[in-house]
Amino acid sequence: MKTRHVAALLGGMLGAVAATPALAQSTSSDAAGAGLAIGMLVCYGLVLIVFLAFFIFWIIMLVDCIKRQENEFPGSTGNTKTIWLAVLLVGWLIGFYWVAAIAYYFMVKKKAVSSPPAAPPPPPTSTPPVV
Repeated sequence: MKTRHVAALLGGMLGAVAATPALAQSTSSDAAGAGLAIGMLVCYGLVLIVFLAFFIFWIIMLVDCIKRQENEFPGSTGNTKTIWLAVLLVGWLIGFYWVAAIAYYFMVKKKAVSSPPAAPPPPPTSTPPVV
């Protein structure tokens, strides 16, 4: 009885192996599927490049915000640098870093390039004026 099961199992395996070339034949739908897959990979690659460029732009804006003195921000109120750092970092945390970077570019960096920085306030004098 065992030999019948072994023979049936071997016959089934040989039938599967014999049918494999018929399943592996190429058709036009396989070529269309491959073309579609390549097109999708190209699209994903382009999206990846765009978001990588936005991420690098965000890093440049973050470094600019860190290096910029408080009095160099347009319309500085005393805590403008802290607010912009918070906006850039929260934008990164919630996934809208590219929006925060673009807003910083147009509201701070571009305005600061077009207008010269304000003069820093004079240092406080510790000695009373001589009369």
